[in-house]
Amino acid sequence: MSEYLIGLEEVAIAVENAKKTAEEFSALFGVDFDYEWELPDEKLIVKSAKIGDTQLQFIESTSLDGVVAKFIQKRGEGLNHIALKVKNLDALIEKLQKNNIKLIPQQPIEVNKLPPFNGVIRYIFIHPSSFHGILIELIEEIKT
Repeated sequence: MSEYLIGLEEVAIAVENAKKTAEEFSALFGVDFDYEWELPDEKLIVKSAKIGDTQLQFIESTSLDGVVAKFIQKRGEGLNHIALKVKNLDALIEKLQKNNIKLIPQQPIEVNKLPPFNGVIRYIFIHPSSFHGILIELIEEIKT
């Protein structure tokens, strides 16, 4: 049992059109994308479906200068990041920093009632340059 990891929270795929992609996926696999939200500060919208305990997300930029738009311009549509559900996020951040792991942003972001969570979540990313080219999000749910 991991001191920090609870499970795989999400797989996020960067796409040009999240609604259309979700509809196509639904037609193929019969999955309902019950959750949709916008993150204005990150200039993106999310279409999300729960498959077991994991979210499958299609993320779309709302701006040509958004991080998802830049990702697609550089690499094309595809896997953007995976997210791990964690506990003790602050202790994990401290451990990562001691191991010279680059985190973005520098401090966790806190969001209230972001679907499908009911309470507050905190998240931070491990920069791809710090772990084999993979962008990894760490998410902690705070029970309220």
